[in-house]
Amino acid sequence: MPTISGLLPFQRQILDGLMDEDALCIMARGLGLGRILAELARICATPRALVFLVNATEQDETDLQQQLMQLRSGEERAENDESARLQTVKNETNAAARAQLYRQGGLVSVTSRILIVDLLNSLVPAQLVTGVIVHNASRVSAESIEAFVLRVVRQQNPRVFVKALSDAPEAFTLGFAPVEKTLKVLGLRHVQLWPRFHVAVQRDLSATEVPVVELRQPQTRAMEELQQAVLDCLSAMISELSSATKLLDPDTINVESCLFRYFDTMVKRMLAPYWHRLSPRARGMAADLASLRKIAEFVTAYDCVSLLKYLDTLLIANRPPAGFSGGGMPPGAGTAEWLTSDSANILYSVARSRVFRTANSSGGSVDGGPLRISDGCKGQLRSAGLPETIMPVLEVPPKLELLAGVLEEIGVANRTPTTQQGSVERSSSSSSSSGACGPVLIMAASAKECRMIKAYLSSVSAPPVCFASDGAKRQRGGSSGNDEGQASAKHPRMMVDLLRGFFKWKASMTGQRGASGGSATATAVAARPAQQQGATTGSGGVNGQHRRAPPAKRRRVRGGSASAAVGGSGAIRAPAEALEQETNDIALTQTRAQQLEMGAGEDEEYESAAGADSDNSDYDSDDELLFETTFDEHFGILPSSDTIVVQSYNATASGGGGGSSWQASNILETLQPTHVVMYDPDPAFIRLVEVYQATAGAGRLKHVYFMVYDNSLEEQRYLSGIRRERESFEKLIREKATLVIPIDDTLGMSPANNMIMQAIAQRSNRNARTLSTAADGTQLQQPRAPAVIVDVREFRSPLPSLLHAAGYEVIPRTLDIGDYVLHDDLVIERKSLSDLIGSLRSGRLYNQAAAMIKHYRYAALLIEFEVNTSFSLLAIGGIAQDVSIGAIHSQLAILALAFPQLRILWSISPYETVNIFAELKRSAAELDDREPDADRAVAMGQDDSTIDRESIYNSNPVALLQSLPGVTVKNYQLLIHKYSSIREICAASRADLDSVLGEEAAAKLHDFIHKNTTKP
Repeated sequence: MPTISGLLPFQRQILDGLMDEDALCIMARGLGLGRILAELARICATPRALVFLVNATEQDETDLQQQLMQLRSGEERAENDESARLQTVKNETNAAARAQLYRQGGLVSVTSRILIVDLLNSLVPAQLVTGVIVHNASRVSAESIEAFVLRVVRQQNPRVFVKALSDAPEAFTLGFAPVEKTLKVLGLRHVQLWPRFHVAVQRDLSATEVPVVELRQPQTRAMEELQQAVLDCLSAMISELSSATKLLDPDTINVESCLFRYFDTMVKRMLAPYWHRLSPRARGMAADLASLRKIAEFVTAYDCVSLLKYLDTLLIANRPPAGFSGGGMPPGAGTAEWLTSDSANILYSVARSRVFRTANSSGGSVDGGPLRISDGCKGQLRSAGLPETIMPVLEVPPKLELLAGVLEEIGVANRTPTTQQGSVERSSSSSSSSGACGPVLIMAASAKECRMIKAYLSSVSAPPVCFASDGAKRQRGGSSGNDEGQASAKHPRMMVDLLRGFFKWKASMTGQRGASGGSATATAVAARPAQQQGATTGSGGVNGQHRRAPPAKRRRVRGGSASAAVGGSGAIRAPAEALEQETNDIALTQTRAQQLEMGAGEDEEYESAAGADSDNSDYDSDDELLFETTFDEHFGILPSSDTIVVQSYNATASGGGGGSSWQASNILETLQPTHVVMYDPDPAFIRLVEVYQATAGAGRLKHVYFMVYDNSLEEQRYLSGIRRERESFEKLIREKATLVIPIDDTLGMSPANNMIMQAIAQRSNRNARTLSTAADGTQLQQPRAPAVIVDVREFRSPLPSLLHAAGYEVIPRTLDIGDYVLHDDLVIERKSLSDLIGSLRSGRLYNQAAAMIKHYRYAALLIEFEVNTSFSLLAIGGIAQDVSIGAIHSQLAILALAFPQLRILWSISPYETVNIFAELKRSAAELDDREPDADRAVAMGQDDSTIDRESIYNSNPVALLQSLPGVTVKNYQLLIHKYSSIREICAASRADLDSVLGEEAAAKLHDFIHKNTTKP
């Protein structure tokens, strides 16, 4: 075995355990699952073995290829031996190339759908398969394609090994005995658990201490009020959705769980069995929960301008129809109910007060106290490209100011940052002062935050933009001068550029909507209560509000309550629609003023130009700073000590959900930073830093700065994530202690031993021909398994896997008509609920039904529900909501009237579909013992217009053949494929013609050919 270097002792122990036995390995995120997979792949990537890697994403394949190249860089055969690398099979790879690749051996990463089709078509040499590595094992279930692949591989070659890996312990705690079910599907008997609190992990990672500096940044009062308003909206929406559906578990779906990204999946999973029966209002509320969760995340992640822009986007997307004039938003009209609540008004008004304040023509303000803008300030606003009727507040995220202080403490405050794979920039003013410092790595949660950090640090050394106003009050969260007299507010250039781009974007969006959008907004505002349209508090309206505890430590307040509707000063907030409309007016006024100054001729030209550069990249408006100095100051070889790298978790660590942990560890090993700043908390990256420090040795990392907003949703999300992972591992440890796996039935090697399909056979008790049972209870082996021709596109569903487990011979083919062919006269088109609704609306189902009836004697439409899905199409609110021409009941009735020959079959689940197929096969076998012809099924429905008949067939015999009774434009190709001349067709027996054309068409053709020319 190749030598293993660079692994910690506990990682070597994990690898040794996987090499000694087939097992499911579940690790905590950040402990090096990617490195374990790379070492396992390094051992398997040899021409003497054929190992498949399944269930890996494209990012996993890219990372694994790079790791193998690094691990094999010192080996001589790695340069020329293709089998020593990871070979990938995509949809573009043809069958001949795949067969050649399989025969060469090595490690092959292939999608499960392609692999199962190749296995069933005997394209894979099963006797040469050595093993299967299942990545992301938490996604494997009894109905998944991976379970189908493992069953077929084990049946064809029982000696293969199976190794399964996963770093998502939370997924193995959902449902009843999830670990036992997963082990049974994978055919494994052992599970290895490696949490962070494992003794071996604790010992190795504690050997070298990581110097961590925890920085808890207090939130501004505006951020606290935004946080509370979002929580009020979430609490109200969860209560409304629970009362409307009665389907949500209050112990699982609550305000605390909504902080996580998996919250949307949890809600959809609970509503999925009844999703097709939910009203449009209930579905809209489920979508609103996802939007509110994003807003809660963006309060701490986005700057104030970007957050306001996102809220404006939601208002525009949920604007009522132009012709609507009722007193509220109609359900199902694309509007979000939470936007009409008082908490939403608070959310929008506070978000806008962080960006700017406005003054009306009389000198007062619409959203705050008295505001007087001097002529000098108007000139400053005009020179900055901003409207003259506003006073910018531009609250800088407190974390950015804290980050600048941290970098100044490190000694690299004046260095210009660069993103990974980005352009390298250098500042000569700092190169001499901090040469002893190494590179600094800044990690953020998203790419947008990385751009924000880069733009802010790039503008730190630039002079701030100042605006002065007479009698302007000191703004909450922003920088201002004296409280009385001439006050001067200083703002970073990045924030001013963002505000200018925001007004350009508003002007372009308002111009695109036109007068209809404005009238709709005015109507919606007029429909609001009169007391909510009066004067409201400005940015100082929350000065009297105290800091709030995190959601786990306080009582929830609904959005419609008095405490939610009133700000800190006690005044009622203005409706969000009114504030948004006022912002539109300001943006349009600014656009007109700039047009007059520039002498623009057409409004459309300016609006298109403003839309083009409004927000293509939010933080790219400071590019001219790059060219204000000489070329040599910005381009050249930058020493590592003068480098700041800004990277996102989404592009690296698995905790971010967008990449792999190996990329983050590779950045640490390549960059070798002396300081790491975690702008956002992430447990997976913390462990990656621990592993890196333990691998590299003590002393490399001087400090790790951990930044988090104190008493915030961000902190609550981080702590709840750690607690949830720990509880998941504790539950897995208890379940492992009581784990029960049958010795002789770990995978269901024989179809007769599959317990699931035994239960199906006992329920139906009618397929005695295919699955007969002896007196002692064992099932008898049949000479030949019944065959079912399956369209290759159907392998995304669990039905082919269940058919194979029930003892059917599954023949994958590309079918133009139907999805399943049970015999030559019967074709079935399977539709799931989502596919049924989509095909009915698009009209595709009508064409499919017509084609099936035209080419087959018996055609059926199978409407299949998913497992544990409500077996009903009736809406929960009653049948009154379904009585319309567009309802699914009406569409099905129209389909049945249009095609009386089409049979409609209903199945409660894929398991029951196997029973239906068994009954249909039994009925067909009583009449005729023939199995379906795969070539005939493929030829059905082939488009004759795509064939150049003159270059392939003789035109005269083909024309004569098409003129015969029983021969059509569609089925004449079947005769041409079987018979080479008209003479052979005439000499064919009635039985032979029946097998090609079917009974009805064959009878017409045979009677015509053998009919006497003279009358009797």
